[in-house]
Amino acid sequence: MKTSTVLGIVLAVLFSFAGAATAAGYLWARADDDRHAMTRALPATWPSKDGTALRPVPMPAGELIAALPPDTAGQVLCQSLSQERWEALLGGKALREVRDAGCHVVTSTTDLTLKLADAPANLQAPRETEVAGRPARLEFLPPNVNNRLDVRLVDKPGSALVKPFLHAELSGSGPALDRLTESVAAEVVAATTKAGPPLPATGKDGSIPLEHPAPAAIADLPWPVISWQLCAALTRELGGPGRPYADGRCTVRGIQAAYTDAVSPRAFSDRLAGRPALVTDNVVAVKLTDDTAQELTFTGGGRSLKALAEALLPHLLAG
Repeated sequence: MKTSTVLGIVLAVLFSFAGAATAAGYLWARADDDRHAMTRALPATWPSKDGTALRPVPMPAGELIAALPPDTAGQVLCQSLSQERWEALLGGKALREVRDAGCHVVTSTTDLTLKLADAPANLQAPRETEVAGRPARLEFLPPNVNNRLDVRLVDKPGSALVKPFLHAELSGSGPALDRLTESVAAEVVAATTKAGPPLPATGKDGSIPLEHPAPAAIADLPWPVISWQLCAALTRELGGPGRPYADGRCTVRGIQAAYTDAVSPRAFSDRLAGRPALVTDNVVAVKLTDDTAQELTFTGGGRSLKALAEALLPHLLAG
């Protein structure tokens, strides 16, 4: 082989290696730039415009995670893990807020939403998996920037009062976001479904079997537990059997106490047991907390509703 030919081949190989090295360096730099581009500063104002700050709430147990009032569900999901645990899982400073009855968590690299739902998520080509011993489906579509997970918490049909599914959606940058989504959901599920009672059976009229839980303030409890607490308080005062319902109501001797967190704002012109209240001949409404729409109403005849509310409220507010 001629010397000139050999030299040409050597030079071609050298140029090829140089080009490959340059391209690799460019792609590495682009990847590094992309990682930095996905890192963003945390919001200066928090909660966000549509968010609500966290407030102390009790943690449910057993299947009762699926029966939380909307105003409570997001609070429970956000506070199922400590601030330190959120940051350890997500790899950096985390901000939490309640938004649209769900929990919203952001870091400089991730954006996470957790929400209870009455129906399974509409996922594209999901992968079957298991989360904290429960059946789950994971949507993991390339590129690895967005993942959606659907976990079945209880084997009950969904309704306005029962949310059997936990939806998790995580977007951001970094490796293995699908595994991170599963890890977060597993810890939240484990923290909110510790050993406890099953959901009660519901009759055609909406009634549930009577139970006798330990006394507790009714704010932020699951729907059935609110009903049982109301029945316990009414029965102590009025005597006779209580009839609890799945939607936070109890009736005893023609008097009904009902909890809600979805009423139109009222003008509370009175005070009962230190709480803002509205008192009329036909209804007594009491605002349970200062920073939520949680409200307790008393209706029925045969006795003074105001006197009844004054007698019951200390137990229902403080447990």
